[in-house]
Amino acid sequence: MTDDKASRRIALWLVLLACVTYANALRNGFAFDDIPDLRENAAVTGGVDVIRILATPLPPGDLYRPLTVLTFALNEAVAPGNPWPFHAVNVLLHAAVTVLVFRLAMRLFASVRLATIAGVLFAVHPIHTEAVTNVVGRAELLAAFFGLLALLTAARADATPSRGARRVLQSVSIASFLLALLSKESALTVLPLIALYRVTLRREPVLDGARRELRSLDWVPYALCAILVLLLRVWVVGGLTASTVTPLDNVLAFVPWTVRVRSAVAVLWDYFGLLLVPLVLAADYSYAQVPLVTAWLTPRFLGGLLVCAGVGVVAIRNRRPAVTFAAVFPLLALSLTANVLFPIGTVMGERLLYLPSVGWVLLVAYGCDHLLRTERYRRAVGASLLVVVVFFAARTWIRNGDWQDNPTLYRSMARSAPNSAKSRYNFAVALQEENADEAAAAQFTRALAIYPWGGGAGSALGMGILYEKRGITDKAAEWYGKALEIEPGFDKAHTNLCRLMLVTGQFKRAIGICRNGLRYAPADANMLKGLGEALVGADDVDKGIAVLRRALALEQDDRDLRTRLGQLEMAAADDASARTAVQ
Repeated sequence: MTDDKASRRIALWLVLLACVTYANALRNGFAFDDIPDLRENAAVTGGVDVIRILATPLPPGDLYRPLTVLTFALNEAVAPGNPWPFHAVNVLLHAAVTVLVFRLAMRLFASVRLATIAGVLFAVHPIHTEAVTNVVGRAELLAAFFGLLALLTAARADATPSRGARRVLQSVSIASFLLALLSKESALTVLPLIALYRVTLRREPVLDGARRELRSLDWVPYALCAILVLLLRVWVVGGLTASTVTPLDNVLAFVPWTVRVRSAVAVLWDYFGLLLVPLVLAADYSYAQVPLVTAWLTPRFLGGLLVCAGVGVVAIRNRRPAVTFAAVFPLLALSLTANVLFPIGTVMGERLLYLPSVGWVLLVAYGCDHLLRTERYRRAVGASLLVVVVFFAARTWIRNGDWQDNPTLYRSMARSAPNSAKSRYNFAVALQEENADEAAAAQFTRALAIYPWGGGAGSALGMGILYEKRGITDKAAEWYGKALEIEPGFDKAHTNLCRLMLVTGQFKRAIGICRNGLRYAPADANMLKGLGEALVGADDVDKGIAVLRRALALEQDDRDLRTRLGQLEMAAADDASARTAVQ
């Protein structure tokens, strides 16, 4: 069997391995960010409208990934509301990326065994579950697929003697880079990776190769693509960096730059640990799951420095350019999402390791292949590698089940990220929906203890709902008031407190609460309904009817409101007739 035939057969086996490892993800529903980004996103559910997709950011409003959204819209058009096809596309994309990793390893090291080890490790590594099993993670898959395709075709073009074939391959590479950028903004890091990859294959010293790359001007079309996408992002989103980030999601955006950089370097050590031993995996690393690093001698920070130093030593002293490329790959791929250069929307995320992990599997595969060449270590290394692969595949299979639905995921989050206020809050909501009120109250209380500021308003609201459900209206009102102290413009807290005042007959207080809420959200139909009913209850019927008409104009499909308004208007007309008759 020729090497080419062997490579194709191995690639097919890798596709099968990736698909089998993630097969149980196909029965999952939509969870976590899938709800706002897919089910509540009109650009996805409103048909395949390319112009609207190009002009619409992803929630929370500072993400620009039109190609990713387009694939969601196509999924929705084929099978509306069915999660299975969404998950199937993700699994197939992961299998395709796995094949590209295998091809990359073959090109770098010219070893079928090494490339197979790299492909197998990438196919089954549990760190990829957030990107593959969570549908929204498709942005990572598409960016990695097109990024690696751009990498491979650029290098192939560099080595092709035919001018026509070279132009075709260069065009494919540039188009792939553009598609990677339209899938996720951080694919910008693919451009320096392309340059480094070409230098590596030519076996040139890095500095000499970099100068040659700059002089060649081959990078100019890629740079123009990057400028185009960045201009589109500025036009649609309004800026280049995250604008909706909160301290709850990424506290590093609100601390001195020295603390941010130290903490970001410490997160590199955390990432290294997850790549080595992916035992505890979490969907959420928000405040305060990832500790801030306020001192230079903190072990996590020193560990991150050690990782960076290790990469530097390999890059400087290693005589194999391919090993240097593999070592530098993760840091380059993480450079825009590591919070070192600037803060992003999150402190840390396992999905962010999808493309960077390519370098890690290449290094591990190189080490294993090197040891397997020695008779003394062959059996031990082979057995160890088998155990690792089986463990990784089993951990991935189990982790896929955590993403089954929101309640299942939130339970997992509370176990894996116990110090995260968001994890505690989400778990409390899941318990609340299951009528486990005491357990929900404990989780809301814990979330408030961790983060009693802006994001804590949701936990205070949850406590109010629990007390209202038990009929303890004074405590419910107290907690709704607490939610408004934390976040004065919190619409749900205004609505619930207004409704509570209506139920207890405190119409004047209800009027004041609703009017205050409408200062922040003047087009909130629920608050308008509350204000209207409060005015009617306070015997200001005409004003109440006028306000309810405004609410109906905003929610024309609200049949209950339409019926209620008709009854009030009829009663008002009867009263007017009676007064006229008396006169």
